[in-house]
Amino acid sequence: MQNTDVTIVGGGSAGLTLALLLARLQLRVVLVEKGPAPSLTAAPAQTGAKPDYQRVSALNMASRNLFQQLGIWPQLLAGAAAYTDMQVWEADSFGRIGFSAAEQQLEALGYICDNEQIRQLLYSQLQQYSNVHCYFDVAISQLKQGEREVMLQLDNSELILSQLLVGADGVNSFVRQHMQLPLTHWDYQHTAIVAKIRCTEAHQLTARQVFLTSGPLALLPLPEPDLCSIVWSAETSEANRLMALDDNAFNQVLCAASQAVLGPVELVSERQAFGLTMRYASSWQRGRVVLVADAAHSIHPLAGQGMNLGLMDVTALAQLISEQQTAGDDIAATSMLRYYERWRKAEAQSMIVAMEAFKRGFTAKPALLKLLRGAGLVAADKLPWLKQQLMAHALGLKGDLPELGKKQGNDGDTLSEA
Repeated sequence: MQNTDVTIVGGGSAGLTLALLLARLQLRVVLVEKGPAPSLTAAPAQTGAKPDYQRVSALNMASRNLFQQLGIWPQLLAGAAAYTDMQVWEADSFGRIGFSAAEQQLEALGYICDNEQIRQLLYSQLQQYSNVHCYFDVAISQLKQGEREVMLQLDNSELILSQLLVGADGVNSFVRQHMQLPLTHWDYQHTAIVAKIRCTEAHQLTARQVFLTSGPLALLPLPEPDLCSIVWSAETSEANRLMALDDNAFNQVLCAASQAVLGPVELVSERQAFGLTMRYASSWQRGRVVLVADAAHSIHPLAGQGMNLGLMDVTALAQLISEQQTAGDDIAATSMLRYYERWRKAEAQSMIVAMEAFKRGFTAKPALLKLLRGAGLVAADKLPWLKQQLMAHALGLKGDLPELGKKQGNDGDTLSEA
């Protein structure tokens, strides 16, 4: 039997980030993940190898600030593409809008990072802490909670008792289901196709997104000047048709859909398809169990904010736990967990509503709506104050952020090591 302060279920980026934040507080932490551990030998910081960029995320300024504080940003930046410009337009319309880092007096608008590299660097950083124990390739056989502790039994017969259990185990969260936390969800009726492509023309560190009748297509720059990652969210019937095409036919259709903005393109990876569903847990907490990130909410990828939302969830939770610890109070106090829930629910709800409005607005087909959309994009492009507000939200510079999302560099840590 192992007694610990916090057990984290889920070894994705959110779970590993939370483990590292809590490790710095000298709390005893156990992390449980049903999949394999990130490969330390494959980490680019150690071998110089490049990530494969099969699954990428766009990190905003708040996430960058967090990873700076955690000490992994220099290595992550070395394998990332910092995009300085963004172009958004609607197919077969005059409407378009552009953003640039120069307008915001920033070095970049965001960073396209490899998801597995984020995990590798976080896990590598965790190795220096003896107060963190990770179990990989194990499943949970029992989860029970009492008044003062939560009991977790693993399928390797290990028994773990903790003051707090955090469900960071993704959209199909075992913790959420086992605790019977109610879930609101609806099918976006979209499927996202993800792949890596080589372009004829250089991407010039510009992220591009075109709204098609069937859904948005994003072309995200990668570190090599002629490589992009695509996220093509289309109505499921159309996505199935696209997945059934051979590579040559898909290349041609993709080039046409992007209006050849980067010239002819060529697939350089396998295509992967993922069904898109909005999930939102109406309750994120029960007793000494709490949800974070995709276990609590998942949104449409058209604005690339899912990873950023989840990282701010765990940062907010760690900040509140730190405050409880400093005050000598219970780190799993119901009042604190409910405060966390209210705080982060407000941020998640705002993003869910915005994404649904975008999706519905750009997939509505009447000609008058198309005209209004085009006029709206042009108007927004001409109004500096409106563009500033739009970008502040996208950059993670607006909203009720936890302290580590606001800070830059290594000065003035809120979560300091004991």
